[in-house]
Amino acid sequence: MLKALVLKELRESAGLIAVAVLVAVLILAETTGFVLLPLQSGAGSLYPFVNDSFSRYFCLLAGGLAIMLGFKQSAWELWQGNYFFLLHRPASRQTIFGTKLAVGLVALLLITGCLLQLYALWAAMPGKHATPFFWTMTAGAWQLWISFSVVYLGAFLSGVRPGRWFGSRLLPLAASSAIAFIAALVPWWWLGWAIALVASAALLIVISYYVEQRDY
Repeated sequence: MLKALVLKELRESAGLIAVAVLVAVLILAETTGFVLLPLQSGAGSLYPFVNDSFSRYFCLLAGGLAIMLGFKQSAWELWQGNYFFLLHRPASRQTIFGTKLAVGLVALLLITGCLLQLYALWAAMPGKHATPFFWTMTAGAWQLWISFSVVYLGAFLSGVRPGRWFGSRLLPLAASSAIAFIAALVPWWWLGWAIALVASAALLIVISYYVEQRDY
């Protein structure tokens, strides 16, 4: 049953994941100077992780994927009427929604993490740019990476939480985005990770409550 649930989530999110992977490839090509499209400058980054466009592109990709994936796995299922079938399977609600969250978080963190790691590897290669590189320079980027898990969980909570869309229903997404912003910008990477992980744990608890209490 667990394998079937995982395959279902992967199958239904395959299109969104494929688009995210394509965008990640284009971002990597643009920031490393590898020309894939005619409109690319081919210049690459002069100061990786210090003064470049990678962080901006990364935020657009990670933020867009986190929000769309969170709503796709929660609100979209309700709009399509899938819950009436899914919740009558021989599995508990915690198992069903826990599988959704695990697949979504792994997909988000894997795609964005691979992009970040590949860019860091390029920056570490000699002769790619005229500035020194130290692996400690990537700490802020990894801090940004983990903060988007909070955004994903906030979007998922907004999808499973009852309420008016133009009222209070989007409050979890707004609040989680604010927390993620703080976690990404605090000057100590360990504090940013702590904020993101504590916020993620709190959101998982609230999601678990609504999953159990809501009548679908």
